[in-house]
Amino acid sequence: MQTYPKRAKLLLLLKFLQTETDEQNPKTMVQILAHLKKFNIDAERKSIYADIALLRDLNYDVIKVPIEGEIAYFLNENIFEQAEAEIFASAVCAAKFVTQKKSSELLDKISGLFSNRQASIFRQRIELARTQKTKNDEVYYNIDKIVTAKNNSKRISFLYFEYLPDKTQRIRKEGARYFASPYSLMWFEDAYYLICNIDKYDNLSHFRIDRMTKIEVLDASAREIKEVSEYKNYLDYDEYHKTLFNMFGGQSKNVRIRFHESLATAVFDRFGLDVDVSEIKKGWFTISTKVRVSPGFLSWITLFGDNIEVLSPNSLRSEIKDMLSNLAGVYSD
Repeated sequence: MQTYPKRAKLLLLLKFLQTETDEQNPKTMVQILAHLKKFNIDAERKSIYADIALLRDLNYDVIKVPIEGEIAYFLNENIFEQAEAEIFASAVCAAKFVTQKKSSELLDKISGLFSNRQASIFRQRIELARTQKTKNDEVYYNIDKIVTAKNNSKRISFLYFEYLPDKTQRIRKEGARYFASPYSLMWFEDAYYLICNIDKYDNLSHFRIDRMTKIEVLDASAREIKEVSEYKNYLDYDEYHKTLFNMFGGQSKNVRIRFHESLATAVFDRFGLDVDVSEIKKGWFTISTKVRVSPGFLSWITLFGDNIEVLSPNSLRSEIKDMLSNLAGVYSD
């Protein structure tokens, strides 16, 4: 093991407390002195007491506890509680837009916030998700460039690809670049999206981060969000999220929909508990809300069969009738 000059004692002590101690695993003075001896540093108890006092003066939370008739010490400085780290790590594992390699790197960084003992337990409990992970190694850098552009109110340009039946990629628009003003990143149903405005349109669009490539931050200033949407200064994430279905854009409409009472949980999961509810009677209830009418919304409507009925507007009722008629035609003999 490498040896160090005696002036390294304080740093070696701090590293030992950071990596080898926690609330369930304090170290006695004998163990501390033995550890320093490994680096050819002979220290006296009195000097260690002084070093611990100095660490406390520097706002390191070194805790003293009795253990088997002796005094032991541990460093209480975890940035995350274990439960908090579990939540963060589970999100990393579940995120399909994060590559397997980057997932492993992020989990290692989380583990590094804990003592070696805690990190070992943490790694044993966290199994990298078996879910499909993106193969696009650009994702991490895409996010960085988008955030940089957004924070500096700049436009971006990028290419966007899709998959063909033989699993090869094809760049959309025959390789032409998209030019956009970025406003927000949104995690929606296992994918990560850029919410933006495409230059030639006056509305909001969505693009999956893991299908974007060759992003460039431009010198041109981004359009203000109020120019292209009903939002004045910023994107109301919660309101916007509730109006979208499967990340399809569409015209925003006020709708009234009647549901069977058995669907109450599904409805409140989708629209939130603050949605306007009325006409609760005979096993049915009605909600009034705003949605972006799109193929995603129409597909969502069909999930519930005859346990749901769109009451208004009439134009939407007609659109649903046409969709169901076309669907029936596909399966007619």
